[in-house]
Amino acid sequence: MRTARLFSTTLILLLISALFLPSGSAQDYTRWGLPESAIARFGKGTLTDCVYLPDGNRLAVLSSIGTWIYDVRTGEELDLITEPFTEDMRLSPDGKTLAASSDGSVYLWDLQARKLRKVLVGEANRTYLLAFSPTGETLAGGNWNNTVQLWDLHTGKPLKTLKGHKDLNTKATSIRFITYSNDGKMLASGGWEDGTIRIWDVETGQLLQTINERAKRIYSVAYSPDSRTLASAEEDAKIRIWDVDTGALLKTLTGHTSAVNTMTYSPDGKTLVSGSWDKTIRFWNASTGKLLKTLTGHTEVVDTVIYAPDGKTVTSMSYFDGTIRFWDAETTKLLKTIVGHTGSFGRAVAFSPDGQMLAHSGTGDDTIPIRDIQGGQLLRTLTGPTDTVLSIAYSPDGRNLVSGNWDGHIRVWDVDTGALLKTLTGHEEGVPSLVYSPDGATLISGSWDNTIRIWDVDTGQPLQTIIGNITELEPSQGVRAISLSPDGQTIASATDEKVIQLWDVHTGKLKGSLVGHTNEVAAVTFSPNGTLLASGSDDATMCLWDVEAGKLLNTFKEPTRGSVLSVAFSPDGRILASGALEVIRLQDTFTEGNTVTLTGHTTWVRALAFSLDGHTLASIDEDGVVMLWDMTEVTWQ
Repeated sequence: MRTARLFSTTLILLLISALFLPSGSAQDYTRWGLPESAIARFGKGTLTDCVYLPDGNRLAVLSSIGTWIYDVRTGEELDLITEPFTEDMRLSPDGKTLAASSDGSVYLWDLQARKLRKVLVGEANRTYLLAFSPTGETLAGGNWNNTVQLWDLHTGKPLKTLKGHKDLNTKATSIRFITYSNDGKMLASGGWEDGTIRIWDVETGQLLQTINERAKRIYSVAYSPDSRTLASAEEDAKIRIWDVDTGALLKTLTGHTSAVNTMTYSPDGKTLVSGSWDKTIRFWNASTGKLLKTLTGHTEVVDTVIYAPDGKTVTSMSYFDGTIRFWDAETTKLLKTIVGHTGSFGRAVAFSPDGQMLAHSGTGDDTIPIRDIQGGQLLRTLTGPTDTVLSIAYSPDGRNLVSGNWDGHIRVWDVDTGALLKTLTGHEEGVPSLVYSPDGATLISGSWDNTIRIWDVDTGQPLQTIIGNITELEPSQGVRAISLSPDGQTIASATDEKVIQLWDVHTGKLKGSLVGHTNEVAAVTFSPNGTLLASGSDDATMCLWDVEAGKLLNTFKEPTRGSVLSVAFSPDGRILASGALEVIRLQDTFTEGNTVTLTGHTTWVRALAFSLDGHTLASIDEDGVVMLWDMTEVTWQ
């Protein structure tokens, strides 16, 4: 068994070079930091956090695939370090130390010597959230067991553990935020569920004050520059300002229409900036609480707002719309927008019949990009009255592309012009699977509404509706995937019933059922000759079936990654690919036990597709990141 791995053991050395060496010229970032056998990556990963580098000219952006370094002035990509810190990363105030939490540990890197200085181990050893003190002498870490650990950064030894947060049922829960006061003498912390802000004396570890907001969930807090007041961003769409010494509520800022997610004070303390689930950014007079300005532009929740070191720019970030925006702090004018970071719901990928183009979903704005395979250039983007794209398919002649959407509609597009030709309506819920008949005259769709529909492509009218739940095992919650046999005679459907059903295309009658999975079936695909069917399931297996005999031939267990959510045969039928959490498994169907593992994705692999010549495999993960793999470079053992 051979494993193609993405991450090198040099880890942070590349990051250090990116942070402190002169910036190079722009390159094709779709080919930066690729794993073995991969030839391109489309999408920059979902956003996690961002931090200005000490010079104020560069922004380090944490994403699901790694850390991107951007030129703040131009928005240009400078580097990508494919070592994602999936939890948190913080730079010390002097810019000399990088603290990174990953897999529960905390790593301290000396950026001048370019080497790992210490690994911090605390009482809980489950640290995921970090904060430097203003002097950089201590580091606070929030833990999954609802405690805060303090370390002395000179010695690397733990100083004390702060305990006290509980949820409403007195069960321990994880820390939501930790924030030092600007004088470094106090630390504010909050839990996910307990609705309190606790203020601690850093030197003694004594609990100084508990601000009780039990009826509300608090998302973040920010100290004023003089450390005398504390602002809290809350679920009820309000910002509350508290007296740190007494815990008294001083004022309440209203204006947001949904939960406030993030806040920051300007360096001079005169302005408070907030970001909300209502997709707006608001500027407030910190003294009076008066709303000064409301900024719009983000199309989804605003997750982060930060000031640049010089206080002249406010930077905002949205996980779901995948953008980073820079605003003039004085005029509130939008200066630039960084795009390309995918939103969630990456679920569909498809090659054009000639293998020259690739279409995929998961761009964060519900559009469908179409790319040239050879150069990776974006040829066009299908836009219109769409909803989240769950499935896509090219017509056999390559002229049209159809998309199945969350709203239950199917949209038909002209590939050359990008025009929306027609919308097929009838499904009551999302359409996660689409397939054309071999002659292109009909389209078959599977829906979460538990139906399979056959459509006349020319008229857009439904020809037949098949009700997916006909077994007596247990109620179905919908059709998760469908596949059409190469001769166009049989539909295989995967449902939540743990059963694969085989349907006659012409009569709509059930031809047979394949029983063997012990959990919901997530994916099905026929082999190129139609004699075999592969299925993936939430029971962590991929099964291979003899279609005519209805017999289970083989079961491939996913060893560590849980559900198998996607399956695909190569055009010659030799390779059977399956997608799970972070990995793609390749099975040689001619030689039992011959496997290859491809790593590089950082979340669930939702869809797989082979090019017509079988030389390229395309995969897309839940974060919308598309990878292209060169199958000619895969070595079987």
